[in-house]
Amino acid sequence: MGRLAMRLLTATVLGTVCCLSANAAEAQQAPASAPPASGATRTTATPAATATGAPAATDNVESARVHYERGLQLFNEENYDAALFEFERAYELAPSYKILYNMGRIQRQQNNYAAAMRSYTRYLLEAGGNVPAERRAEVEAEMAVLRPRVASVKVTVNLDGATVYADDIPVCTATIESSCVGKSPLQAPIIVNGGRHKITATKPGYAPATSLVSVVGSDHIDVKLDLVAYAQAAATPRRVPWRGWVATGVLAAGAGVLGYLSLSQSAKLEDERGQLNVDADKLDSRASRTKTFGLIGDGLAVTAVVVGAISLYYTIKWGKETNEARPTSTPAAAVPPSRTVGFSASLNGGGFTF
Repeated sequence: MGRLAMRLLTATVLGTVCCLSANAAEAQQAPASAPPASGATRTTATPAATATGAPAATDNVESARVHYERGLQLFNEENYDAALFEFERAYELAPSYKILYNMGRIQRQQNNYAAAMRSYTRYLLEAGGNVPAERRAEVEAEMAVLRPRVASVKVTVNLDGATVYADDIPVCTATIESSCVGKSPLQAPIIVNGGRHKITATKPGYAPATSLVSVVGSDHIDVKLDLVAYAQAAATPRRVPWRGWVATGVLAAGAGVLGYLSLSQSAKLEDERGQLNVDADKLDSRASRTKTFGLIGDGLAVTAVVVGAISLYYTIKWGKETNEARPTSTPAAAVPPSRTVGFSASLNGGGFTF
């Protein structure tokens, strides 16, 4: 009898809390300019009882009701960004696919197409056959409009167990799979809005890998991220084009020697031209050697400049690649902070269910 009475009391408490949630939702209505969606119904969330008993489930439902009512109040105050956060928290505490529909409508009005697409997709997946035909047709029509406005990014990491971020936000906040853990290998592509995005992978003991991508609607792109161990990156030797620099030195030295010989021959030629009874053939030979030394010296000098410029280019390039491969901070400092996405916009259509 004691157990039966406890079960009856638990069922009564849950039913009372759910009814309070429904009554509060009906008392808080959207502005008159925001008509409810077609086919919208008002129901209560029915979270599953926890394995430890009814009290924990009751606490979650009560907390979810508080956040939901606060979200309605913020919505009426036109603070849509904060209202969306409250609905997200209510969903975390007492998941109901109906809240996902409301979140999708807000995100759609905010022109956050990717977030709306994710919310609508999860709504249909979690609702299953519980979605009325009219509501399903409405949502599928919205998704058909959103689909060409979003892009998908398939991220592949060379190591399993790496945490993946999109614009410094964990991918689990931007995916439709409720089982996602945000670690490689990812279960599905990341859905993003058009624009420029930073995709990052991190793992303790490895230098972060980052890729910047620019996408437009309907793009489907692949991103490959390679993590390099800190010990391996630190041991990476700096590459220097030694052969190029040696060749530059030899050519420069040769140009210098031939330049000296050319000047020496030119000085002797001037001296001999000032003497009397000098053999003309000897003067011609001296002049020819002077010219030859000068031409070869100039050619070596030009070649030394070209080879030196090429060597300098590869020295800078390889040095930059080595520096990028080496860590610039400790692994803990390299991990982007976890945070939730927030958006600010207006909502012209209303009608909420919980």
